[in-house]
Amino acid sequence: MTAEGALTLRLRPPAGAGTPGEPRLLLVLRPKKGEPETVTHTLALERDGAHWRAELGPEPVLDEGRWDVYARVGAEGARQRVLPGVRDLRALPERELPGPGARGPLALRLPYDTKDGYLAIRAWVRPAHAEAGRIEVAEDSMTVTGRLVGAEPGPGAAALLKRRGKGGPLRQLALRDEGAGAFSFTADYGLLVEDSAEEADAADPEGQGPAAGGEPVFWDVFVRPAEGATRIRVGRLFDDVADKKPVFVFPERTAGPRTVRPYYTVDNDLSLRVAG
Repeated sequence: MTAEGALTLRLRPPAGAGTPGEPRLLLVLRPKKGEPETVTHTLALERDGAHWRAELGPEPVLDEGRWDVYARVGAEGARQRVLPGVRDLRALPERELPGPGARGPLALRLPYDTKDGYLAIRAWVRPAHAEAGRIEVAEDSMTVTGRLVGAEPGPGAAALLKRRGKGGPLRQLALRDEGAGAFSFTADYGLLVEDSAEEADAADPEGQGPAAGGEPVFWDVFVRPAEGATRIRVGRLFDDVADKKPVFVFPERTAGPRTVRPYYTVDNDLSLRVAG
């Protein structure tokens, strides 16, 4: 994979690949649970010695989501899931982060191994992005440094903590402009444990059900580049780690009667978990 996002896939032909019909690589956008597949992308597979090879260039941009990878021989052939092999992602940590004035949507993709052992591609498409850099966890706060892509800090810029769930409260924090699109802010954990009775009504959309007294609530992290601008989710996308959640693990701290821990979501966005 190149720093520009071009992806070359080399496959061993499956059993029965000698049957008539042109081989194809089929990318299928994974639908939400219970919904049918509706978005696919097909690539030609060409002979490359004993292997097949497919080229996925930076264009077209893949829709945001998780794309499962299949091989198919002939129009009527059954599709087969592709198993992962060696993934050469050495170029990804070296790619240059676009500047704040970059035009067009930010489009990234990253091949990864699924939990059930198959190859898939994670794609992100964002009109603007706030890339998280260093996160320093103190005893009662966290300090985040990052860079804006496709947006620039202006008057009224702020960091925002939004409690997950419809109508959840919003905490506004001072955003420090570090120049050239870089920013930093410090989040005091005490802000997140105020009004704990109200927080206990928040919903957890990651599958744990409605929070009740003592159960965790979740706060998502955003940057608002300027007064009145659309808020931008803070996340970490510019590296070769497809699933940050189990890899980037931050320490838990005590704030009053509760505990607070930063973490990356399944979409690699930055959030905080408040429990107690």
